[in-house]
Amino acid sequence: MSAPLRAFDIAGLSHIVYESRQEGAAEIVVVVPLYNYAHTIGEALASIVKQNFQPLSIIVVDDCSGDDGAQTAAGFLEQQQARFIEARVIRHDRNQGPSMARNSGIAWSREPYLFMLDADNRLRPPALSRLMEALQHSRAAFAYSQLRLFGEEDGIGIADVWQPAQLALGNYIDAMALIRRERLLETGGYAVLAEDVSWEDYDLWCRLAELGYEGVFVPELLSEYRVHDDSRNRTVSPHYHAMMAEMALRHPRLFKRRDKAADD
Repeated sequence: MSAPLRAFDIAGLSHIVYESRQEGAAEIVVVVPLYNYAHTIGEALASIVKQNFQPLSIIVVDDCSGDDGAQTAAGFLEQQQARFIEARVIRHDRNQGPSMARNSGIAWSREPYLFMLDADNRLRPPALSRLMEALQHSRAAFAYSQLRLFGEEDGIGIADVWQPAQLALGNYIDAMALIRRERLLETGGYAVLAEDVSWEDYDLWCRLAELGYEGVFVPELLSEYRVHDDSRNRTVSPHYHAMMAEMALRHPRLFKRRDKAADD
């Protein structure tokens, strides 16, 4: 069983750059980890504003970037105060990596549903509404959609229906998913992996599967994944074998089924 998420300790890793609040409560908070993406953060945030889901909260987690992305985000959110029940930009006091950036978003928010949107990606309307409907009509722990690739490649992603056995062969679910907070807390949040370059979401899906929870696939192009030299699907390739070995060590029950099937 995973250790519970120590939200107080995680919140202590960062400080508030910007904050605004309105009366009321939101069901969904969009968490935007940010590291040296000042040139794309505006597009990511604009795609959230365009969502038809009301009301919303947002938190941008600047992982000690070397550019002015946090200030760019704060300026944008200042102009869009009326759109969000709560809006925050927080900054880590030192670089913590992608897993802890996501965990900080959990620790600094309170809404019952969280959507993870990396700062170089975008949402398509009506992504949040569709994903929320999928969760409300299922007992799933999280909902995810098909991806549209843009940037240096144009195409469709590899997302598919929830099949835990398929996870042992590789990840087919992007981090862009709407997740129930109670399930995130139960798993202990995002793990810091030995090769902490991008697979914290893959590890989370495996842990949820081991706990008996399910994901629900919405077969629509609701999320947009930017392909470029620094995007996660390209930077991870040199680490692939080491990361798969770590995943097998972390999730022996899932990977044991794969190995048994291969032997048969």
